[in-house]
Amino acid sequence: MSTREILTLQFGQYSNYIGAHFWNIQELSFDYTGTSKTECNHDILYREGLTAAGEVTYTPRLLLVDLKGSLKTLPASGGLEELNLEENLPWDAVEKLEQPGPSKNDFIKDINSENASKMEYKQYNLEQEIDTWTDYLYPRFHSRTVNVIKEYQSGNANESFDTNGSGRLIWKSDFGESFTDNIRKYVEECDSMQGFQVNFDCTDGFAGLALGCIEHLSDEYTKSILAYPIIASHYSDNSPYTEKEREISNLKDSIRLVNIALSIEELSQHANLFVPLCTGDKGWRKPGNPRLFDYVNYNPELYYHSSALLASALDTLSQKYRHKGSIHTMSDICADMTGYGRKMAAATLGIPFALNESEYLIDYLNKTTKPLYRSITPSCKIATDKLFQLITVRGIPESYLKAPMKEAKEQMNLAAYKCNNIKEMFELYFQANNLISATNVTVCEKALELKTPYPCIFSDNLNKYGFVRDNNHVEKTISCPLIAGYHNGNFMADMIEKLHRDVNRIKFAKLHKFQQEGLEFADYTESLNRLAEFKDYYEDDFEL
Repeated sequence: MSTREILTLQFGQYSNYIGAHFWNIQELSFDYTGTSKTECNHDILYREGLTAAGEVTYTPRLLLVDLKGSLKTLPASGGLEELNLEENLPWDAVEKLEQPGPSKNDFIKDINSENASKMEYKQYNLEQEIDTWTDYLYPRFHSRTVNVIKEYQSGNANESFDTNGSGRLIWKSDFGESFTDNIRKYVEECDSMQGFQVNFDCTDGFAGLALGCIEHLSDEYTKSILAYPIIASHYSDNSPYTEKEREISNLKDSIRLVNIALSIEELSQHANLFVPLCTGDKGWRKPGNPRLFDYVNYNPELYYHSSALLASALDTLSQKYRHKGSIHTMSDICADMTGYGRKMAAATLGIPFALNESEYLIDYLNKTTKPLYRSITPSCKIATDKLFQLITVRGIPESYLKAPMKEAKEQMNLAAYKCNNIKEMFELYFQANNLISATNVTVCEKALELKTPYPCIFSDNLNKYGFVRDNNHVEKTISCPLIAGYHNGNFMADMIEKLHRDVNRIKFAKLHKFQQEGLEFADYTESLNRLAEFKDYYEDDFEL
């Protein structure tokens, strides 16, 4: 079986919050005993290599970008042990000076201590201890993975990296040249590369940086580009109190909105498929009310919480092209989801899949009146007909499918009772509930594992395996079943229409910083016109 490698690119603070959870999920699911069945082909996202000391490593095939001061305890070298060159020098000739490093929380301290084997059972107070995404990052990276923008300081309000143009200027500098060289080195290591998955903050300067990179990938490589423009769940200026704070908040909202609009328009030109993500229902001008999931209690103001939900979705959605039993490649998914020029799709997440521990799937699907999932694409309500959709279900045992024949009773009267496995039953469900639609279902046996440092955001009403319990025995949830999907159809036109209408209300004369960084009025107007034209792809009533 070919490796079908993928190179992952992450741009921005919130995308790196998501990435930290995503790579934690991968690494903490590795089986070093050889006793567990592995459904996922980890070689697709990981590479084997050697340290300078000759030790074998297995690290993500990843390039990430953040601002100066954002790494905290993670070295820019990625954190792997490297050969200590000082060993070749006489000690009497060396004066070693060490600056005190940033403080580490208990979780980070335990990773490389004798307590590492006990971390899964230890309680950490991470909600109060996380300042940045490296405060809960479990894996360590290859030396070329971490890339820091030195021109901007994380958290510096006096010189914010907040516009598309700021990122474009960085991309055109030596940084971009070095970054493309790192891309080339990764690509040259691959035997049968699928393509690139690109996660980026689309509301600030990282949008321009990522879009410059995506344009480069489109020009230089004949590989699929699957992009996720991401909007954070909360901003510190979301709740202004004074008139001055409201003015500042409105200006920042406008800047974020313009960055989003420019991102969507440029992705429609250079990406093969892109899927905007946000746990807020609006996404702009403010993220809006948090998407609600039954039996999940999360704080949208904590990036540590909301990013875990999006990482869970990405891990599940990507099973389509990482699962050993799947014949799909990233190229197949991009082709399946983007007919008629509809390059933008929506994503959904149902976490957990709220099946009662004593309930059969056939009864749940027959009786439920609730949607199986929630949209995690901003300002987007998923339609129920005329859809292309790719659904992934994980963590529902075959024993939950239906009752044995001698106990089936009323189940025998249902057409679904003829289904022989989880996949067939979900296919029948979507066939009955999504009219004039094409649905492909992938089923993974393995549930999402909720190992430390995944946040404790699940209700006590769930049992150990994430099913709704029917007794009073409270236990920690260590895994959960879930469902996630890609969806495309006419309904996407509404999202583009809302975005185009809102950004058109902003007067270009107020976008001083965009103009200072080279955005001309004519180019801005042309971008908005292309955004409106992109919406037209979704308005024609194509037949499936």
